[in-house]
Amino acid sequence: MKLYDISLRRTSLSISDRLVAARRLDALGVTFVDGGVPARSFYHRAAIELRLRVATLIASGGAEDLEALMAAETPAVAIVVQGHGISMVREAVRQLVRAERRVIVEARDFFDGWLIDPEHALEVVLAAAEAGAETVLLHDTAGKLWPDQIGEIIESVAETGVPLGFGCHDDGGTAAKQLFAADAGAGLVQGSYAVVRGGLDRADSPSVHSAETGIAPVPCPRLEQTVSAQKAIGGVR
Repeated sequence: MKLYDISLRRTSLSISDRLVAARRLDALGVTFVDGGVPARSFYHRAAIELRLRVATLIASGGAEDLEALMAAETPAVAIVVQGHGISMVREAVRQLVRAERRVIVEARDFFDGWLIDPEHALEVVLAAAEAGAETVLLHDTAGKLWPDQIGEIIESVAETGVPLGFGCHDDGGTAAKQLFAADAGAGLVQGSYAVVRGGLDRADSPSVHSAETGIAPVPCPRLEQTVSAQKAIGGVR
């Protein structure tokens, strides 16, 4: 399971804190560090000052931010798609791929769309993959579904052969949903594995609790390793 951290999407952080935090996340072994909306000043400094050993810095934004995403010059880009406009997804991905960017499509409201029209939701996933996206991240934006429902849907989508990721906003069931998603075939899991407040000073629980799932606690060694390393690092000075 690969980790995609979105802690740096928080706009309240200074550029210096974001750069330092990116280095700490890199030390934790996170696969992607999302720097957030393509603010020129941050990505300009990152290009000069940031040397990541494991993680890949990724700029994220909507299709309307395409020009700025290109200008950020990160090796990878996340296109955040609100809703399910197939033509918009396809064109944005193609332009980024032509510019030699690795592309992740973050499909917001995917699960709501699936419940309404699963065939159309699948079309969005396939269109993104055919245009060149390396991963389609299915996002449980509303947080209405239980972890086992998330797993069932991802398992169905995984039958397409498209590499999948998973993300959600439901703080109460985040760990449970991540584990069900990973078990169902999501190879990339998005979350704030280290919440940044002037540094990496808090992380979400890495295990599934019985109150969330009705089953015995299930440890997630990768997240436990991340939390352990984070605690050892301490805050940014």
